[in-house]
Amino acid sequence: MKLKNVLIVVKDIEKSKQFYHDLFGLDMILDNDGNLIEVGTPI
Repeated sequence: MKLKNVLIVVKDIEKSKQFYHDLFGLDMILDNDGNLIEVGTPI
């Protein structure tokens, strides 16, 4: 079995988006009412 995706659940979506952008440089490519897809450069 291979890991394909990770599900992260948060209370404050705006804080979460800012946190992951600041920490990993992730940018939002899809925001569908709380279901987010973010992309960034691998570390």
